[in-house]
Parts: sequence; structure tokens; C-alpha cells
Amino acid sequence: MANHPIVSIVVPCLNRARFLAPTIDSVLMQNYPNLECIVIDGGSTDGTLEILRGYGPKITWISEPDDGHADAINKGWKMSKGEILAWLNADDCYVVPDAVGKAVEYLQFHPEVDVVYGDHDWISEEGKVISDVIQHRPWDLVHAVKYCDHIITQPASFIRRSMLEKVNWLDPEFRNGKDHELWLRVGLTGTMRYAPMLLAHERRTSGLTQQVSVAEALVRLTQKFFETPNLPPPFDSKPLRKRAMSNAYLTGGEYAWRGGHLKTARQYYFNSIKMDPMNLPYLLTRGSATVIATFVPEGLKRIIRRMLKITRTT
Repeated sequence: MANHPIVSIVVPCLNRARFLAPTIDSVLMQNYPNLECIVIDGGSTDGTLEILRGYGPKITWISEPDDGHADAINKGWKMSKGEILAWLNADDCYVVPDAVGKAVEYLQFHPEVDVVYGDHDWISEEGKVISDVIQHRPWDLVHAVKYCDHIITQPASFIRRSMLEKVNWLDPEFRNGKDHELWLRVGLTGTMRYAPMLLAHERRTSGLTQQVSVAEALVRLTQKFFETPNLPPPFDSKPLRKRAMSNAYLTGGEYAWRGGHLKTARQYYFNSIKMDPMNLPYLLTRGSATVIATFVPEGLKRIIRRMLKITRTT
């Protein structure tokens, strides 16, 4: 359809039978007329396959071992036919009935845009809306890199296939932070645009968001960005890299702290302030003084004392 390019939605899943049907239904209930739903299952044993069989020809699906979440999504994207691609985790949902149509309309009116992203809200495990609409800022690559800021909510994002092919898809190295890392690569070569429209419901469940692996991913994806050959200004600046790495450790430390990984949090806070002491006032003013007072290493205490001395003499 000339006016309705194929949109391919990939749903990666592994033992998410409890939430899978609402996710698929939110795709199939879209009023967009040229939609492809592909489910990539990693070999579930919880009844997922029975759910998938129940959809018959309405969806395409495979079930086989994969090399992680990013690998599964890439597999689905590469077997798809769509000009516009997205992925929806197997517990999130689109706003019914017009999320896909709104995204496509935006991309058609803005041919220069490679990624469009909108707003989302949070739903409970039972599917009830439990938050106001969460509105996002316009995309700014410098800000995203400098502050390790992940402002694009993945369920509410739609990407042109041509851009994904250009940046070589998701990086399977990242089991966490894969979308964050992708946006940084796309941001270097493409155009990303925020559109203030509610597109997705993100389900709040117990999962990976507080695990130490997220903290590790934030540091690694920032390191990887600065390993990119021939980075343009201002990303070729050593002070910017130092500031960005400090913030990556700071943000990673907060994830680790909230997840109860105190040893990792302590080391990440130490690395953050060692790389850029300007983050110390931030830690102190946002309620992290308890963190510093109770378990910071001796090296960080020396930095604190030095900072306080400088403050008293200036």
C-alpha cells in the first residue's frame, strides 16, 4: 500500500505467558491496515507456545534458543518486511487503537526523521493505569551522552528500517541498555524527533531494572560510544568524555544502590567522583549522604575532605 507502508512489530519473549496475550492483542487491535506482528520466543516452557498457536495466521512466530534479547529482536527485524520497525516487550502494550497509525503519520509528514518517539504511562501487572502520562524531552545527543540520559521510552518508538540497517541493528553485547546504546549510535548519523502523543503502556513488574547488570551496561555503553572512530565535535573533547563517564558511573551507582548491590554502588560512586569531583555536591544534595557516610571507601573520604577544605577557603 503506497500510503500505508508495512510496519513490523517484533515481540521478543521468554516465559512471559502471563502478559503475552495482552501485548499481542494491543498490536492486532491497531486500526493501521498494513501491520506485521512477529513473535520471537526463546524456547519458553510456561504455556507461551499454546498462546502463540491460538493466534493462527494473525501472527508470525518462531520458538528456538537465541543469544539474548537483542539477538531475538534482530532476528525478528531481519525476517520482517516492514519499512518501519519497532519492538514491544512481551509485557508492554500499545495504546489502542491508533498508536501505530499516529507514528506512521508523523514519519510520513517528516521524511527527514529516522526515529519518532512519544509518551508512555505505567500499568500494573493487572493492566491498570497507575501513572500520569510521562512526557519526554526533545532529543539532544550531547545531553544524552553527557548525562547518561535515557530519555526515549522504547515501547513508544518507531524506527525506519533504512536507519537500522545503516547502524547495523541492535548490539547483542548489551542484554541491558540495548535501546539506550542504539539511540546513541542512531543519534550520530540520523534524525530523532519527539512527538507529544501517548503511544504505549509500559508494565511495571519485578524485573531487571534494579540489577547490577544495568549499572555495568550504562558504563559500558558510554565507553563504547567514545570508542567510535572519528567522533565529531564536541564528542572528541576529553573533558566531555570525562564528564560523561563520571555521570555513567553515578547513574550506574544509583541503579546498583537501589538494587541492594552495595559493594558495586560504593565502587561506582567512588569512580564517579574520582573522575569528576563536581558530582559530589549532587550526591550530597539528593539524599545520598547516607550512602557516603555509611560505606564509602577511604579514598572517597579523602576527596570529600579535600572538597570541603577548598569550599571553606574560597
